[in-house]
Amino acid sequence: MRIIGMVPARLESTRLHNKALVDIEGLPMVVHTCKRAQLSHLLDDLFLVTDDPTIRDTGIAHDIKCIMTGHHISSSDRLAEACKHVDADIIVNIQGDEPLVNPRHIDSILAPFIDDELLQIAVGITPFTKADSASDIKVVKNLDGDILYMSRNDIPNFYNTNDGAMYKLCSIVPFNKQLLLDFSSWEETPLEIAEDNHFLRILEHGVKIRTVIVEEAHVSVDTSSDLDEVRDLMAVDKIKYKYMNI
Repeated sequence: MRIIGMVPARLESTRLHNKALVDIEGLPMVVHTCKRAQLSHLLDDLFLVTDDPTIRDTGIAHDIKCIMTGHHISSSDRLAEACKHVDADIIVNIQGDEPLVNPRHIDSILAPFIDDELLQIAVGITPFTKADSASDIKVVKNLDGDILYMSRNDIPNFYNTNDGAMYKLCSIVPFNKQLLLDFSSWEETPLEIAEDNHFLRILEHGVKIRTVIVEEAHVSVDTSSDLDEVRDLMAVDKIKYKYMNI
């Protein structure tokens, strides 16, 4: 089984200007993501995937392999184009705005594919308690650990309790390569459009999505306040010493 990591990145961002290239301790954000993902024990190779020459040149300058694509709305559509150029069985979508991604989490989320050759897609989920955070995708799963639904709203609704504990989606998503290609051929679906979450396209087509719980998955960078939080966390992070000359 050949497993390829892909980090999709684009320059445009509605909430944070030039998000992929913002500086975090002397390195562009997307470089942190790629370098940390390369520390995974299960990835056979890794590519930065973008439609922007500046991001491509930044990756190359830091010895990161790059694939250029056309313009795409969703990261998975971008990777579907890119995966046509690589020999792979599994493509792992690792979002470029995850500069604190833990390589152990990548390996944990890939583990079910080692045990189940029929598995088509898995996602990481992590415990979450922040209420009314529309930038975070919340997840509910069935008793077998497959996703029932995911939403930007707080789910489940704790109607009879004050628990408040939820799970949120982590941006590490391994796909069977054929599913990724099929996904890109499907039209956008109603719930995908309503929630602005392209993974719902997969659920709406009846494909099971396996969940893997990971602890202490850090925030993705979507806003300037997220960036401030990530910079504070990076200051005390230890994984960075494996790829930064500091």
